This record gives sequence, C-alpha cells and structure tokens, in this order.
Amino acid sequence: MASKKRKKYKRKTREKKNFSSFKTFLIIAVILITAFFIWQFVINLPFQKNNEQTLKITGEPEGKMPDEITESAVESAINYALMRLEIPQKFIKTYSHKDKIIKKITIDNNKLELSITNIFITDKVKEAEGQVISVEESNSGNSLEMNIFDPKIKKYFILKIKNDIQNLYEKTCKLSIIIDDFGYFSGELLEEFLDLDKSITFSILPELPHSQTVMQKAYNQGRETFIHIPMEPTSYPKDNPGKNAIFVQLSEKEIEKRMKNYIKNLPLCIGGNNHMGSLATQHKNVMMPVLKIMKKNNLIFVDSKTIAKSIAYSLAKEMGILTCKRDIFLDADESDEKIVETITKKILKYAETQDKIVAITHCNRESLLELKQILKNIADKNIKLVPISEIVKPEEYVL
Repeated sequence: MASKKRKKYKRKTREKKNFSSFKTFLIIAVILITAFFIWQFVINLPFQKNNEQTLKITGEPEGKMPDEITESAVESAINYALMRLEIPQKFIKTYSHKDKIIKKITIDNNKLELSITNIFITDKVKEAEGQVISVEESNSGNSLEMNIFDPKIKKYFILKIKNDIQNLYEKTCKLSIIIDDFGYFSGELLEEFLDLDKSITFSILPELPHSQTVMQKAYNQGRETFIHIPMEPTSYPKDNPGKNAIFVQLSEKEIEKRMKNYIKNLPLCIGGNNHMGSLATQHKNVMMPVLKIMKKNNLIFVDSKTIAKSIAYSLAKEMGILTCKRDIFLDADESDEKIVETITKKILKYAETQDKIVAITHCNRESLLELKQILKNIADKNIKLVPISEIVKPEEYVL
C-alpha cells in the first residue's frame, strides 16, 4: 500500500515539475517575442516619420508626377510644330483661362506664311489624335485663330497666330556654301576641310583617286555632298574638264551614259553642280539629258553660273527640278590682296536685299584659310549658315 502511495506521489511531483518547466518556457517565449516587436518598432520609427514627411511635401503618390508639369500629347504636338517652324520662345505667349490654354504666337511673315503654319500645326495635332475644331482668318489676312480640342483630357487650345507687322523679328539671311573640286587628295588637308561647319557642302569630281573617300567621310558626318559634274568650257582645250566630261559634241545617249556613271561612282551625293561648263551650260541639247538623269534620280541641281549666258538654272526650274544658282564666288579674284575683306563686304551687301545666298569656293589651302576668316567675320551678323537643301527646298518640304 505504501508502495502505491509512493509511486502516486512521484508521478504528481514529476507532473508538477513538467508543468512548471513548460510555464517557465512559455513566459520566456512571450518576453522574447514582445522584445522583438518593440525592437522592430523602434528601428522603423525614423523611416516612417521621413516617409510621412515626404508624402506631405510632395502631396503625390510615389511614381506620379504633379499634374501641373505634365503635358498632353496634343500640347506636345503643338509645341513640337512651333519648334519646327523655328518660332522663338519670346514670340510665343502662353496662359490659361478656365478650361482653355491660349497661345499668342507671332510669326516672321518674311519667311513663313500663315497658311503653312496652319497646315503644319494641323497635321501634327491630328497625328496626336487631337481635333482642329475651327480655323478663322482675320479680315486683314494678317492673323488667324485655331481652336483645337484634346479629347483625352477634355481641354481646348486656342492659338492666336499673327504676322509680324511691327518688325519685331531681326532680318536673317541664309547662306549656303559649296566647296568645289574634291577628289584629288585625302589626308591632312581633307581632315581640315572636314572640320568646317557641317552645313557646308562638298562638291566632288567623279572617278578621281579619292572621290569615294571624300564622299564617305562627308556622309558619315551628316554633311551634304554634290557631284561636281565636269563640263566643257569655252576655253577648251586650254582648260580641260577631263576625258570623261560632258562635251557639246556628244550624243544625248552618251551624255546620259556619262551622267549615270557619275552617279554610280558617287551614289551618296544628293545633287550636283557644273565644273567649268561655260560652253556646255549654254546649250539646251546638252543640258536637257544632264538634267533628265538628275531628275530621274531626285538630285538637286545648282548652276555654278560660270558664264552669264547659262541656261542651266532656268531649264532645271522649267523641268521641275529643285534648283538654284550661285550668287558669289568666294575666291574669284586672285589679284585682290584684300580678298577676305572684299568678299565679306559683298556677302553683307547681298544680305541687305536677299534672304538667301549661294556661294562657291574651292578646296585648296589658300581658299580654306580665306573661308575660315570670312566665316569669322560674319559670325556676329544676321546670317545663318545652312545646307544647300534648305536653300532649294520649299519650307513645307523642309518641315
């Protein structure tokens, strides 16, 4: 009996000890878990405060820009069009009125027409899925108002566009320079010419040792290049344009063949101008096949105007070819000791009455030095150096 009581007592004692151990373990676990959560709260408190402060400052959820600095697709299209039309920011005034954004725009009517402005903006707005509700021209014809709607943001844009009748724009003359006779050399001298402004066109004689090298290097720069088309001068054979030149006695078929060979040799050129050619450019039966091949290949033609009697420019114009003629030779008079000063004055005088000038010089070191000085002399004048394509192409085509 005593033995049974002893066993029962031991079992109860063991159960009490086990319960006591479990209770101790449970208390320790609760303390540890509580300490962990307190620690997490303490280390995260500064971050939470900073995050709350950031949200108060921006007033916007993370990753979202404030509405006032966003620009709709239609507004972007309008601004892009105005930029391409080369309208300076000082001639664009923007303000808001209720649900409308109003832009007052002044254009240089010596270079840009209201109709072209309207067409170009309309095209860009439609590309952005905007709607041109109305276009109204004033009775004077000096202004128009475009009413544009952006269906995505339900907002109207009112463009009030007017001509510059107060002469606020400074008159700017575009100058395009062509450098003739490339193809004879490469190396250091060519690199010096390549360092010139990229708007300057290189005219390359075909089938010379370095013709294709010049074409490729200029093309890699984004520079426009021409085929310098060799043609018979009145002084031939004293002055020889080359054995494969365009001579007046050649048949139409042979002239076309030679033109095709020039283009094949210099395929990256966007146009051409005559090398010599004071005799050839006087003959319609010679210039017709030349210009026919150029038109077929969408090439620009510039009449170097080596003789006053040239019919090349007028014929090209008649045939619908993008064309112009030379105004000034930059190195024409070798006897003039003050050639740079003389040419600078001539350019400035032309710029007073013309809005476009085409000048030609030649690729030798002396002409290079003279050209650099001329460009320096006109740098602070209202003269803009442009590629030849900008001279011959209509504004709406350039845009």
